[in-house]
Amino acid sequence: MAAADRAIDRLARHWIGKHKQERLYGSAVHYRRRLIIGTSPLAYAQNPSPEDICAARQSDPSPRFARLRQLCKNWDASTKADQASWAASILALEQRLSAMDAQAKSPETFPAENINPPQAATPDASLKKQADQQKGKKQGPTKHAAKTRLKSPPETQPVMADFSGGEKPATPSLDLPALQDYIAQACDFEAHLWCKLKTANSLKNVAWPTNVEGEPLFRNPNHAIRAFAGATFDGQRLYFHGGGHSASYQNSVYALDLATLKWERLYDPDPLDDRGAFLNKHFGVPLEDECHFPTKEHAPAAGHTWGTPILIDHQIHAWPSAWGCSKYATSYGPIVHSIFDLEKREWVARRPFKKGMFSISAASPIPGRALLLSVKKNPALIEIDLETDAITRRIDRLPYQWGNHAIAILVGDTLVSFNGKDIYTTTITHDTFGPMVRAGAIPAHVEYDDALRYANGYFYLWDGSGNLYRTRDFKAWASFNDGSGPRGLKSLFNKFFYIPKLNAFLGLSNDQDIWLVRPPAETSKAQASLPDGFVCSDFIAGKECQNLQSLVEDGGTIDLPKGIYAQCALIKSPTILNGNGSIIQDMACRNKAALIINADSTIRDIGCRNIFVNDGNGACIRQQTKTLTLDHVTFENAQSGVLTNKDIHSLTVKNSTFQNLGGDCKVKCGRAHGIYYGTNGGTLTIQNSQFLSARHEGHLVKSGAAKLVIENSLFDERKGDGSRVIDAFNGGIISLDTVEIFAKNGDGNRDVIGFGYERRAPLPTHSITITDSRIDCATGWLVHGKIDVEPKIINSPARNCRDVR
Repeated sequence: MAAADRAIDRLARHWIGKHKQERLYGSAVHYRRRLIIGTSPLAYAQNPSPEDICAARQSDPSPRFARLRQLCKNWDASTKADQASWAASILALEQRLSAMDAQAKSPETFPAENINPPQAATPDASLKKQADQQKGKKQGPTKHAAKTRLKSPPETQPVMADFSGGEKPATPSLDLPALQDYIAQACDFEAHLWCKLKTANSLKNVAWPTNVEGEPLFRNPNHAIRAFAGATFDGQRLYFHGGGHSASYQNSVYALDLATLKWERLYDPDPLDDRGAFLNKHFGVPLEDECHFPTKEHAPAAGHTWGTPILIDHQIHAWPSAWGCSKYATSYGPIVHSIFDLEKREWVARRPFKKGMFSISAASPIPGRALLLSVKKNPALIEIDLETDAITRRIDRLPYQWGNHAIAILVGDTLVSFNGKDIYTTTITHDTFGPMVRAGAIPAHVEYDDALRYANGYFYLWDGSGNLYRTRDFKAWASFNDGSGPRGLKSLFNKFFYIPKLNAFLGLSNDQDIWLVRPPAETSKAQASLPDGFVCSDFIAGKECQNLQSLVEDGGTIDLPKGIYAQCALIKSPTILNGNGSIIQDMACRNKAALIINADSTIRDIGCRNIFVNDGNGACIRQQTKTLTLDHVTFENAQSGVLTNKDIHSLTVKNSTFQNLGGDCKVKCGRAHGIYYGTNGGTLTIQNSQFLSARHEGHLVKSGAAKLVIENSLFDERKGDGSRVIDAFNGGIISLDTVEIFAKNGDGNRDVIGFGYERRAPLPTHSITITDSRIDCATGWLVHGKIDVEPKIINSPARNCRDVR
């Protein structure tokens, strides 16, 4: 064995021994792949550790070592469980740098971009050669494809679906000791349908740093899991790559290992060219200065992966869109066939695919092929050869407009896909391709970017909430929900996988919301039924409510059928809406609110919950009209109860409850509130109501009103994690009459009433009058701010207040 080989083996064995329990990659073979023969004396002559490498490089101010210096900082600050991940990255990067140095001294040794060992480069060259051969061929279907091109028949053609054989590719039944132990200790599937999974470490522990000196900005790695990103599963690990729009420029690959319940970083993001050379060289798309693309030859940019990732023969295939550097740093074409080899832990191909915009994929029953559904214009179903990208079979001119977020899975010899509210089946064998036929519909409120899987003779549908749906034939769905599951998770993109060994599904939206659910028994007590007095529920198949927008469309006086509506609506004309105890939840129109009020209205006897949007400003009600009255409403578990525009005249709240509202630290703490009266002026009136338990540093009430009147009401922060009881950011006139206030010691701010902290607009009069009330300041100030005012306190005992004696 050559001296360099022996040095590599020593280095690999050294680190595997030192980090035996927490190593990321698992074998000396992998370390050999990550090291390049014949490089620096630091790497091999001294058998260095990360301490050696970091000590040698930290003192070098050269920009080329900025990434290594940042890795050393992360390694030094990491926990013992995560050090192996950072150590592997330090070793790999040191070898890349050393290889570049060696190449500069001896250019004939290997090309500068070949940062892999020579033996690992062979598959890349082979794939590139195949792709180059395809470039000279005429675009479009092959001769064989032309023979099998079919038109879609009318929907009346009988369905010949064959689901025998289960979902393909089949998930291996593997031992997962850490997950099995977790279920035994933390999950009681006899009593509860759902169980939340807590991992042994967090994605944050192994996430690539976002602030590497001298490199373009890497954004939040969480978006590689969440932002328009799908996933794959090999029976042990879930694999993630993505980061849609400009959410994350990283082309990393992350994994969640269910055998250890640990997050892993399998691939470090490649350096970026901030002039967009990657896209210009390969696709000829016009560029803008803000574009960022990897410089490595075979690595794709992070982008929308939607429902495209599939795992075949230890390789992940995805078709992300090539960024066109538009406002959202993405485009609708061309797409890129990107291949990640799990054994090499490397991107091995990045091939432009100019035959359409495909954001939905599934395995084909023919080995070495995949099925792709095109979207937007000229929808088509094609089958391609994964080695050459040649189209082998095709159905053109589908009569359906497919969206980017649709989902498809292969079950037996049948492709099952859903788009909008409809489910389609397509029989696919070696000899048959099509037709695509409508087989049924999904439940009313489910989105077509949610999750669909097949296990043990049933199709299971998950919508990101505690609802689990089951069917055999898409004609009738059974609904299950016992209240133990998640609430309103978004961006699923089919990240929902069956684990055969444990008879459970694992689903997630992001790295903080990972859930387990066991398929219910035929007579499960979790099967949903209508609550007493309700006549409909969008969460019970066959009992769905009428369309809410249609019910309120014409305005006037409306009596809403009592139901649970997983819908939202815009009120466009003056309306008196009597909810009769109905509940609206989980849906926000225009990424704003469950109800958007555009005309003076009164809303009565209605509940609202679970309203969350990406910017953190989701609300039960968005007031976009001059005058609004709320009477007997209950708003809970949302970002905001009411959020107003800046030009309203009045908001009146009577006989109502607002609880567990505000904030959302997943976006920004303190951004949302129980009521956020954002107008500089006007009147906010609260009567006979209670405001309880603000969340995530939100205020119970945040107001810019010229006059705030509160009568006969309760404000209690004690069970929440909010901030102020009242934040009167412009000051103004505050009148409290027969009000009980309980602040919380140690909340976000020490003052009960914040007065004039922001002073967005000058108001003519400032005063505070408190009459016949009880106040506990919890050792904080009763009133504090940037506008001096002496509160007038009449018959109102105030306890534990710094500024009241």
